[in-house]
Amino acid sequence: MFKKILSLFKSQPELANQITASASAIPSTAPIPTRMVRSRRKTKSDGDWTRQPEEPTTAQQLHALPGEYKVLNDLLVANPKSRSGYSSIDHVVIGPRGIFVIETRNLTTGEIRGGRREANWTVSSSRIKMYNPLMQHRGHVEAIQAHLGDYKRVRLVSMVTFTNRCRISVDPAVRYVNSDELIIYDHELVETILRKTERLETEVPETLYKEQDIQAIYNMLSAVNSTDPQIRADHMEKAKGIK
Repeated sequence: MFKKILSLFKSQPELANQITASASAIPSTAPIPTRMVRSRRKTKSDGDWTRQPEEPTTAQQLHALPGEYKVLNDLLVANPKSRSGYSSIDHVVIGPRGIFVIETRNLTTGEIRGGRREANWTVSSSRIKMYNPLMQHRGHVEAIQAHLGDYKRVRLVSMVTFTNRCRISVDPAVRYVNSDELIIYDHELVETILRKTERLETEVPETLYKEQDIQAIYNMLSAVNSTDPQIRADHMEKAKGIK
């Protein structure tokens, strides 16, 4: 390729000499400049476009928590207050200062607006109003608390996550770790859990759950988690009807 370029300048030997000199001055270890190309998810019409790396799931993100934390995913626990008789909880994290009950929302576009005490929130990309996710999630938090046995007084923190492809414009009170009800982006999850744990340590330093306590809570919640496929299928059908 370089020889072809030089051949173009045969009629201009001085310019060709300048190019040759410049090329020899470049170190062999110099990085090759590359052009950034936006990647996207590959479809049939995409041809040679590269696949976009899959984003880590919430369960995968929670693996980054320190070893003293215990994580439960996809729980279905009995809840007599629910119309279906059960509550489905996406994730529960049991830590040394409290329990984090997490719900993930997969809304990918639009601006979310709403107040902590408002029953309905709005999404700019949809004409349909969203029921306040914190109010909806309270039933899940109460369902977990009902199964804690001797640990009913443990601090519970409600967390609802949205993808970072939408925009959260809600009551600032639920965006700071001093609240026990939090609306956050999914990529903030692990950091927020750790920051909230530090705050709880400052607020109630005498409350510290040891390894055996965390394991006991984990065992209790694991025991009440329904894994029966038929019960789960029935719950999903009833949940669709409620929505």
